[in-house]
Amino acid sequence: MPKSERSSASETPVRTPSGTDVPKDCSSEGRRAVKREHGLASVAELHGGVVTVVQRFRSDLGLYVHLHLLVTDGAFEECTGELPFRAAPPPTPERMTAILGRVHEVLAAAGHDADDLDLDPALAACVQHSLRGPHLAAVAPDTEPPPHTVSAYDMHLHAATTVDGRDRRRLERVCRYLLRPPFAHDAIEALADGRVRVHFKAPSRRGAAFADMSVDTFLSRLCALVPPPRFHMTRYYGVFASRHRLRARVIPSSPQPPAPIQLSLCLVPALPDELREATMTPRRIGWASLLARVFAVDVTVCSKCGGRMKIVEVVTDPAAIAKLLHGARAPPRACPPGQLRMFA
Repeated sequence: MPKSERSSASETPVRTPSGTDVPKDCSSEGRRAVKREHGLASVAELHGGVVTVVQRFRSDLGLYVHLHLLVTDGAFEECTGELPFRAAPPPTPERMTAILGRVHEVLAAAGHDADDLDLDPALAACVQHSLRGPHLAAVAPDTEPPPHTVSAYDMHLHAATTVDGRDRRRLERVCRYLLRPPFAHDAIEALADGRVRVHFKAPSRRGAAFADMSVDTFLSRLCALVPPPRFHMTRYYGVFASRHRLRARVIPSSPQPPAPIQLSLCLVPALPDELREATMTPRRIGWASLLARVFAVDVTVCSKCGGRMKIVEVVTDPAAIAKLLHGARAPPRACPPGQLRMFA
C-alpha cells in the first residue's frame, strides 16, 4: 500500500455462510464519499480496495459467521500518468446504517435458498449444536454506542479501527488478527473429568474467561467450523483483485530473495567436467550421482587402475553381459530339470 493510504478494519456479523455484496457496497460508498469530499465530477476514475475475510467462530468455538473487512479509507484517482490517493472523510452513522440496510436486503433476497442446501444430516446436527450458546450482549438502550459503531437490522458494524498505511507493523498486526485461526493449541486444555476447556484470549462481556464442554461438543463445534467445499474464505475486491489493471501500481512488489548458496559436500568426490555439464539441469538425478551423494562412492572410477570409466552399452541379457565382461564371469548355468525359473 502507498504511504498516503489509510486502511480501516470493520467487523460485520452475518449469520449465513453465503457471500454478500457488502465489500462492493463499502467500496462504492467510499468512492462516493471521496467524490463529495474533493468535489470531483464522477466516480468513474476512482478505485478503492477491500479485503474480505470470512470468520465462522466465536471465542467458545461456536458457529458465528461474520465478515472482517480491510477497506481503504479513500480511493485512488486514475489520472494521466499518476495515481494519487484521495482520502475519504470518516464514516458517518448514516453511511454505516445504509451499508447494513444493503446487507439486510441481500440476505433477505437470498433467504429462500437456505432451505435448498443439500447438507449431510450429521453435519447439520453439528451445525445446530454449534449455534447454541451465549451470543453478543445487546447494547442497553440508554447507553451511547462507541464512535463509528452502528447496530441496525439485527446486525452490528464496527469501523473504529483505523491504521495508517505507513505503519507497516501495526497493519501487519491487523491483518494477522483478520486471518487468525479459531483457537491456539495452548488454549485447549483437557480436564481430569474428561471435559475440554477452551480458554478465551480476553474475558467476554459477561466476565467469562473460559468455556468447559464435553469432548463430543468440542468435536461437533470443530466440524461446524469447517467451511463448505470450494468456498473462498479470503476475497479481494477493487484494486486488490488479481485482475484489476491498477493492482501492479498499488501493491508493492516483494523483494526477490537472494539465490541460495550451495555448499559443497566434503565427502562427495569432484565429478569430471563432462559429467558435470551433462548433469547441470537433469530431469532426473543419475544413480552415479545419488551413490556419490549418499554413500560417498564414485562408481565411475575403476577400483583397480583408478581411471575414469565410461558407459559403453546398456545390456540386460545375461549372455550379453558375460560377453562384454570378456570372460570375467561365466555365463549363468541352465536351470536343472524340473526347477522353476523365477525370472524370465
